[in-house]
Amino acid sequence: MAVSKSKVSIRDVAAAADVSLQTVSNVLNSPARVKPETQEKVLAAIKKLKYSPNLSARRLRTNKSSTVAIRMDSSATIENVQQGFLPGYIQDEFAYHIVKAAHNRQIKVVTYAASTFEDEIEMVKTYIDSNDMDGLILTSTAVGDPRIKFLYSNRIPYLTFGRPWGSTDMYSTKHPWVDIDGYSGTELATKKFWEQGSRNIGFIGWKPLPHDKKAPLSTGDDRFLGWKESLSKLTNRPPIKQLSVFGEESIASGRKCLLELFRKNPDLEAVICASDTLALGTFLELQTMGHHTVRVCGFDNSPVSKEFGFSSVDQNLAQVASQAFEILMGEHGNEIRHVNFQKESAQAHVLLKPKLIVR
Repeated sequence: MAVSKSKVSIRDVAAAADVSLQTVSNVLNSPARVKPETQEKVLAAIKKLKYSPNLSARRLRTNKSSTVAIRMDSSATIENVQQGFLPGYIQDEFAYHIVKAAHNRQIKVVTYAASTFEDEIEMVKTYIDSNDMDGLILTSTAVGDPRIKFLYSNRIPYLTFGRPWGSTDMYSTKHPWVDIDGYSGTELATKKFWEQGSRNIGFIGWKPLPHDKKAPLSTGDDRFLGWKESLSKLTNRPPIKQLSVFGEESIASGRKCLLELFRKNPDLEAVICASDTLALGTFLELQTMGHHTVRVCGFDNSPVSKEFGFSSVDQNLAQVASQAFEILMGEHGNEIRHVNFQKESAQAHVLLKPKLIVR
């Protein structure tokens, strides 16, 4: 007789998988201790029986909160945009997918707000001291970010959504991250417009951070280089400076940049923008000017791009969230911990390819 869902216990899982109670517990909480084939047996039994662990009992037993924290911001600033995390639609979508992915791993999510990195560090200290969180998902990373140094020195499990731009040890397992390949996104858009017959393809982005390095130091740099280098390969010459304009993250700035771009390039055929906000300003100004054939592509695939009908780059935030928990917890298990990336299948750094949505 099948066991009803409400009565399924860890003992039922152990019996179904023909393993000990401790083995089931290890698979759920410390999977690195269990052989892969044994993990598969236990996970198959859990799935078949639809077993759901008692989170309250686990917290009492492990003295852990089974909770991850993430910061929420109220509005976009150019610093946030440049460093890779835009409050607003993308933040809300990311938070939604984090909560959904957390549910699948039997983890809770707590959100908080902070006006500065220093305030955020103090808030994290409070959460840790009160045992209200086990790990952190960082956003809006900056060059020389003090939060990363604090978390690493205090051995608090964390990852960043976005690469630690400017860091000399970006690919060290000490600093795990998941990110979207912005270079690839604008490269895809540039190639698609070229295939559609456009040759004068412009770019509107965020004002770059001052630096003299060829490598990108921000998300804005990354997206700009994707356009610049792909167009250079297609034309077999460096793109002229007149084809790129930079401004602030606003619809008004998108409009202003488009006017400047058109003044420099009257024969403009297509425009790639670093965000959907800039793309919307560009699109609206083009309509006002009567240039209905100029193609526009944004970045984020927000509802705005769908409503107004311009192309955009989708960041696949569901996959970002899923990968975030694999970095924080390993491929299996329900414990936020320091994953041994040398011995486990999980990767410390995951750069995901975006998808171009053509409209």
